[in-house]
Amino acid sequence: MDSASKESGLKIFRNKQGLEIYHYNRAETQFVYKEVFENRVYLRHGIGLAKGDCVWDIGANIGLFTVFLQENFEEISVHAFEPSPKIFEILKANTQRYGPRVVAHCCGIAGQEGEAKFTFYPAYSIMSGFHADDLQDGLALRAGTRNRWRQLNPDGPEPEARWLDGIVMATLAKKEEYLCRLQTISNLIDEARVPEIALLKIDAEGSELDILNGIRDEHWPRIRQIVTEIHDREGVAGPIAKTLEARGFRTVMEEESGLSGSGVVNCYAVRPPGGV
Repeated sequence: MDSASKESGLKIFRNKQGLEIYHYNRAETQFVYKEVFENRVYLRHGIGLAKGDCVWDIGANIGLFTVFLQENFEEISVHAFEPSPKIFEILKANTQRYGPRVVAHCCGIAGQEGEAKFTFYPAYSIMSGFHADDLQDGLALRAGTRNRWRQLNPDGPEPEARWLDGIVMATLAKKEEYLCRLQTISNLIDEARVPEIALLKIDAEGSELDILNGIRDEHWPRIRQIVTEIHDREGVAGPIAKTLEARGFRTVMEEESGLSGSGVVNCYAVRPPGGV
């Protein structure tokens, strides 16, 4: 870790191998670390990477997936996108050690360029997004908290409803709002002159379909694989699958065990051999 980042007072999370990762909230860092590093949630159902591939990490948060890629694959280049100013500073601290292989962008990704209100939850930053909804966010948080309780207490009683309600209320009561810049995938492809995106990873808390709508026809063939976490608040999983299949992808939907009952599913999209 560089001295400038240490002097900033950022908190450090260390894995069993001693890798130091700057973080914001330990509980959510441990949860996402387990998903990304141990369960390898983004490398399932045929998703694969090779030396020299280019990955776009949309909704990078503190950069755990980007760090995972740099630590596990050779010469991977990553464009990492995070709209929250506070979290973006941690993303930069975590990725600057990799030099030009990682380009961090402080912006949101959408169907068109512009600006939008971003809701940031300091108590649980990974729930932050452009489509904050107390009811739906509360359901997802309640399900995730219940599942983590069960994992820690497999033989114990179910968590009390009042306790879960208290966690949800305390988390959602604290929020900050920012006006954030929006870019589209296609405009960024043009700017960066990217010939191929080996993997497009999207974790954007309800913005998934809007993000995909920002890809112009001529750029779809440049995208080889997609993994997107879908917040199926209004039945968008079906339309997202149809959009991807119409572009030549085979799709698989999978509910992550740690988010069972939350309405959140992962969509894995891979082009079949010879597909365009």
